Amino acid sequence: MLKFTKLSATGNDFILFDNRDRKLSGEEHDFFQQICQRRFSVGADGILLIESSDKFDFALRYFNSDGYIGEMCGNGARAAAFYAFTNKLAATDMAFEVLGVPYRASVNGDWVKLFMPPPVEIKEYPFVLEEAEFEEGGYLNVGVPHYVIFVPDVENIDVETIGRKYRYHKAFQPWGTNTNFIQIINKNTIKIRTYERGVEEETFACGTGTISSAILAKRQKGLELPLTIQAKGGLLRVAFDEKISEIELEGMVKIVYIGKFQH
Repeated sequence: MLKFTKLSATGNDFILFDNRDRKLSGEEHDFFQQICQRRFSVGADGILLIESSDKFDFALRYFNSDGYIGEMCGNGARAAAFYAFTNKLAATDMAFEVLGVPYRASVNGDWVKLFMPPPVEIKEYPFVLEEAEFEEGGYLNVGVPHYVIFVPDVENIDVETIGRKYRYHKAFQPWGTNTNFIQIINKNTIKIRTYERGVEEETFACGTGTISSAILAKRQKGLELPLTIQAKGGLLRVAFDEKISEIELEGMVKIVYIGKFQH
């Protein structure tokens, strides 16, 4: 019987295992995929493994719902930080590592702020967009690859079809990309929908997609910081300095329930 905690971070839901005893190796791909299946099991966008760290409060490994490890997940990291604080593994202000990369987070009630390093790569105009009615934003890698498209009405976008097309587009091979559709609402607000690689469908929120979209909205449209991002799962806020040396991503996190899974 494996004890787990189900968390929701602005609509991104996760199954978290306290894996400091290393009961799980990370090679349980079929099990992770099975437990993430909605309607047949617990259901989630991904798996979080909290593990021990020699240098930080804890280490985190994130697995997509396809059962395989992901590079980083902004909302997953916020969920893990909330769990760590709630279970006295870390103080209000904490530091942790994801695949050896250090991150910081701060917990204030049910509001969790994650401090992210600068983008690894920014390409503002890859010129791969095939829909004339949209405007290409660009491509960013903030630990996870994201393609951003500006659209006039995000509610009327076929996210599954168009998102999947660019997720597998030849320009983003061999690893593929996440696809974000964003609509400018006003000078400091955007609305977003995201097709997530690894989950292979639209999710209710995406932390790294939100960051990527906010950066391009600021650079290309002159929006004012901090930016409020309206996702299907709720509100997120993003702020960064002029040089994008550090990025702040914040939003709500809640524990949905605690359970045991017979593996």
